[in-house]
Formats: sequence, structure tokens, C-alpha cells
Amino acid sequence: MILVQAGLSDLEALANLARECGESRWTEETFYPGCRGDENEIVLVLKEASEIIAYAVMAKEYDSCALYNIGVSPLKRRQGLAARLLLEGLAWGQNQDCDRCLLEVRASNAGAIRLYEGLGFVHDGLRKRYYPNPDGSREDAVLMSKHLETQ
Repeated sequence: MILVQAGLSDLEALANLARECGESRWTEETFYPGCRGDENEIVLVLKEASEIIAYAVMAKEYDSCALYNIGVSPLKRRQGLAARLLLEGLAWGQNQDCDRCLLEVRASNAGAIRLYEGLGFVHDGLRKRYYPNPDGSREDAVLMSKHLETQ
């Protein structure tokens, strides 16, 4: 298994994996900035036998970085892959002189919240009715952040 920065040739596979992970709003166009070498955004991927099995999208926002999206193939979950990607993303943020990392997560995603807490993220608040659900209802987003050591 290798961890690399995604390139333009990975766009279709990324969009397919995002759909597999339930992220229908993430398309080839959504992944494009981080795959074309934009200095303020990066898409990190884990590949196994040249197949993308996990991804993380990070972006620099002023003096912070943000985790925009993270996904792991349903067949590869609970193996520490998301943590591995996020740690690499945090290192990228530090190299970008970011002083903290921000993220938001569905309030119902207890596994992801435990992962983020285990990596030192703290709860900053809620964004009410942020995420749309397939049935038309809306779900709260938990806002979290982690202080990054500056280089």
C-alpha cells in the first residue's frame, strides 16, 4: 500500500470511490483543484495494487488548513487508513504554516468523531441542520479543530 498525492489521472477513480462512500456531491470537478497541483489544496490517496482505496482532501484557508473530505472504501474500513491519511494531511498543513486544522462531521458519525478526538481534535460547536439527508431532512455538523505545531 502506498500513500501519494493524487493526480489528474485519478479523477474518475476518486469520484467513483466518493460515490461508493456515499458522497454523491463529490465529482471529478470537485476533486480537480487538489489533483492539478493547486498549492492551496491537496488530495492524498492510498493505493493498493494501483487501485485507490482511500482519499483525503485538505486545503489551506488563510492561517488554517481544513479537512474537506475523507473517504475509505467500505471493504477497507477499520484498518487505520483514515488516520494515516489525516496524519499526513496534518503534516502537509504544518508545512503550509497553518496553525490549526478545522473540520466538520455529521453529528451521527460517531466513528469519525472518535477518530478525530483520538488524533487530538476538540469540539468547537455545532452547525445546525448543515448536512442534507436523502429523505430531505437535515443533520447537524459537529465543528472540530486541532492546534498544529508551527515549523
